[in-house]
Amino acid sequence: MSLADRRIVAVIDLGSNSARLLVARALSPTAFEVVDEERFDARLGEGWSREGLAPAAFERGLRALRVMVQVARSFGPSDLLVVGTEALRRASDADDFVDRAWREAGVRVRVLSGEEEAYAGFLGVVNSTLLTTGHVIDLGGGSLELMRVEGRRLASVQSAPLGALYATERYLGSNPPTPREVRALRKAVRGVFDRQAAAGPLFATGGAVRNLARMVRLRRSYPLRRLHGLELTRREIHRLAGSLVSADREDRRRMPGIGSTRVDTLPAAAVVIDEVMDRLGVESLTVSGQGLREGVAWQALRGFAATIPDVRGASIAGLALANGVDELAAEPVVTAAGVLFEATRTLHGLGDAEGELLRHGARLAGIGMHVDYYHRDRHAEYLIHSGDLRGFTHREIVLLAGLAKGSAGGPADLTPYRTLLGDGDARRVTVLAAILGAARAVNRRRPSPVLGFVPVAEGGTLRLLLRGRDSLDAEAHALDSPARRLGSVLGLGVEVQVTA
Repeated sequence: MSLADRRIVAVIDLGSNSARLLVARALSPTAFEVVDEERFDARLGEGWSREGLAPAAFERGLRALRVMVQVARSFGPSDLLVVGTEALRRASDADDFVDRAWREAGVRVRVLSGEEEAYAGFLGVVNSTLLTTGHVIDLGGGSLELMRVEGRRLASVQSAPLGALYATERYLGSNPPTPREVRALRKAVRGVFDRQAAAGPLFATGGAVRNLARMVRLRRSYPLRRLHGLELTRREIHRLAGSLVSADREDRRRMPGIGSTRVDTLPAAAVVIDEVMDRLGVESLTVSGQGLREGVAWQALRGFAATIPDVRGASIAGLALANGVDELAAEPVVTAAGVLFEATRTLHGLGDAEGELLRHGARLAGIGMHVDYYHRDRHAEYLIHSGDLRGFTHREIVLLAGLAKGSAGGPADLTPYRTLLGDGDARRVTVLAAILGAARAVNRRRPSPVLGFVPVAEGGTLRLLLRGRDSLDAEAHALDSPARRLGSVLGLGVEVQVTA
């Protein structure tokens, strides 16, 4: 499928605090890439009353919509979807806003129910993580959705008007908030959500959650810039909530990592998340970089089968496709790496998790070629670190990047990431990189003339038996250095035997 043939969908989310645009291009039935984004500080829900949206907020929302529609249409999307959430859900003049949106921007705004909003947020999270059973928090500007997930299905939803903007306006009116105001907000959260024993992990999505994660990342001096998959402890959230509510607006503005548009609303967001974690009895949450907009995009691209069955596989394939890697051409390397891993399992002592990581690394080994042939291993490492890999922990991403770089022969420097790694991880990368390097050498040519590859470990020797339909001099030459490296890593001699 060429770039010109790939379907493009655009999603505009008219939230209570921010209006956001996502433009996504399909790479496969289970992967898309983001080609543009836009954020507008519309504050549509600011100053809401029973009479409807505040006049200034009404106009800001329409202006944001016009801007985003113009950007979205420049891509010629097959679908342009505009959704409204809590602000429009509660507004008595929502119909007026929808009518003017049609007249002035030429788009239909679909006001989501609380359940529809939750389902879209659920899809964004479940299609970007390995969440099977647990909870999801989706904290927006107007509402908070707490979702129970069982077997990768949305089991139940609780929705409350406790989003960052509404919670700030209703409960935290002082600068800085008073202890009494903070207690009132915590009490409001407890009044909605019963205390329960959470089964499984907690994931959280939304702009406020990502901003809190950014602040925690800076406080930790965290080695990765990636927010998706970052795990925040309850202690960190509780401390951050305390520091935010005890500071006035100017002091908060100077805090490292805080977004300029969230200076007023982030204290309420932190308090709400802290209290929800207490109600669930969890000690940590994992940040999801995908949420409502991505969920709406998945619904447009996949219809009723919106949930992806294999998040890791889809993510690896998507990153490969986005960077010019031929999935089918990589499969012989995947097969050879798997065969070699199993044949030497008693020597390296690694398990199924490492075997899976090796196969994923084999699919990404050529990813740097698209950038620059001569520095392909370095670019592969960078692209894995910075690409949209979903379903992997930060530790696994570091291991994958080191594996891809090391397979070309150069050592991977894992020193900057030592706080993420465990005992034995450096050896894991060394062993897997040596195996992958040999597997790539076996498939030196495309299409490969190798008809059979059988590694046999006997005594103190590992024999690599290759059979081909013609001369395999190129493969034997390519294997010379990787075979010696593999033997050094495994502590045995290696012989290459070729049969034409």
